[in-house]
Amino acid sequence: MPPPAGLRGDRGQLWAWQQSAEDLARVPANSTSNILNRLLVSYDPRIRPNFKGIPVDVVVNIFINSFGSIQETTMDYRVNIFLRQKWNDPRLKLPSDFRGSDALTVDPTMYKCLWKPDLFFANEKSANFHDVTQENILLFIFRDGDVLVSMRLSITLSCPLDLTLFPMDTQRCKMQLESFGYTTDDLRFIWQSGDPVQLEKIALPQFDIKKEDIEYGNCTKYYKGTGYYTCVEVIFTLRRQVGFYMMGVYAPTLLIVVLSWLSFWINPDASAARVPLGNVFQPLSRGVGETRCKKVCTSKSDLRSNDFSIVGSLPRDFELSNYDCYGKPIEVNNGLGKSQAKSNKKPPPAKPVIPTAAKRIDLYARALFPFCFLFFNVIYWSIYL
Repeated sequence: MPPPAGLRGDRGQLWAWQQSAEDLARVPANSTSNILNRLLVSYDPRIRPNFKGIPVDVVVNIFINSFGSIQETTMDYRVNIFLRQKWNDPRLKLPSDFRGSDALTVDPTMYKCLWKPDLFFANEKSANFHDVTQENILLFIFRDGDVLVSMRLSITLSCPLDLTLFPMDTQRCKMQLESFGYTTDDLRFIWQSGDPVQLEKIALPQFDIKKEDIEYGNCTKYYKGTGYYTCVEVIFTLRRQVGFYMMGVYAPTLLIVVLSWLSFWINPDASAARVPLGNVFQPLSRGVGETRCKKVCTSKSDLRSNDFSIVGSLPRDFELSNYDCYGKPIEVNNGLGKSQAKSNKKPPPAKPVIPTAAKRIDLYARALFPFCFLFFNVIYWSIYL
C-alpha cells in the first residue's frame, strides 16, 4: 500500500514500515520482514533509547583504508575510513519466536527509520559520503537490541603543524569525534577496547606512521550555555623521512660549499677565475634549498632548521676574491682595467710584486672555512637530530 499523499521522503518511509495489523497478518509471524515490521510499528526515531534514563553508550571504532600525505601549505590531511558505531536500543530486541542467527543484516534503507547518534568530526574541513554503486552503509540488528552501523567516508581534517624542526620534525595529527546535539547526560562516545583504530599497510611518501604510535583520548568539551558534549579523539604521530631531504637538499648543498673552497687554491692574480665562482656557487647554494623546500613552505614566519643549514652554508669567502695581490679592491675606470685606463700613455715598467697579504689570507682561509663549517655542522646536527 503506498503512503498517503501528504507523507513524502523519510516520513513516507517510516509510514511504510508502520503498517496496520491487517497488513502484518498477511505474512508468517516469524518471517524476517514481519519481525522487522513489528519492531517498527511503535518505534519513534525522534526519541533516543533509554529516554529520560541513563545515557546511551556508543562504542566507536575506525578502519583506515587510506591515509593521504600531510599538506604543509594548507595544514591538513585526508583519510578514507570505515566508521563503525555500536549502541543498544531496547526497542529493537528481536522477539523470542525469531528463528535464525543472532544478528540480522538489514537493508541500508532501514537506517533512516532508526535513531542514530549525531556524530561529527570536530576538526573536519570537508567530507563526503560514498554512494557508488549503492550507499556504503552496513546495518546489523542483534538479538539483544544492539545496533551496529558501518559507513564509508572520505574526510579532510585540519592538522596544525610545527615546522620549526623541518625536515627533522615529528607531527601529531588529531581526529576528533564529537556529539553535535546530545550532551553527556544523553550520549557518550567510547572507544572500542583493543585496537579501536585499525591501520594496516599504510605507506606515506614523506612520513612514517606506526600502529604503536597511535594514541587515544577523551576530549569532552564544555560550551557555555548548553553544557558538556562527549568527544573522543585519536592522535597520529608521523615522523618525517629525513633520507629524502638528505639526498635532495643537504648533500647538494654540502657539495656546493666544498667546491666553493677551490677559490682559495686559485692564484690571487687570477681574479677572472675567482669572481665567477662566487657568482655561481653563492646563489646556487640558496637555490637548491629553496627549490626542494618550496612545496612545504607556508606563509607562517617560523624559522625552519633547514633555513639555518642553508644560511650556514653561504661562505663569505667570495668577498676576498675581489682583492688584488696587494689586498686592495680591484679598481675599475669606466669599465676599463688598470692597464687600459690611460691608453695614450705607455705602461710603466713592470716591477716585481710580492703578493704576501692576499696569499696569506688564502692560506688562513683554507683552514678556517672548513673548520668553521665543520663546527657549524656539529652544533646543527646535535640540536636537530
